[in-house]
Amino acid sequence: MNENENQTRHPYYDYTLDDALKLARSIKYRPFMMPSDPVPEIAEAIKIIRKALRASTFNWITGRVALEVLRSANGEDVAWS
Repeated sequence: MNENENQTRHPYYDYTLDDALKLARSIKYRPFMMPSDPVPEIAEAIKIIRKALRASTFNWITGRVALEVLRSANGEDVAWS
């Protein structure tokens, strides 16, 4: 079985759990992210994305989709948008 077949995906957007974790990593370590910087765990990634969404002054669709994927992977009920 391909490891990507078992990965959480958004039902309406081409976005995976791996994409969401990479986004959280880039936000956490910006502007000087190093290749050795670790990918955050799901719970930490949810906090990072939520904080970024609150600080955003526009309708950040990528952040909202990433948060939905992370919450689903964390076992939470998600109202997909």
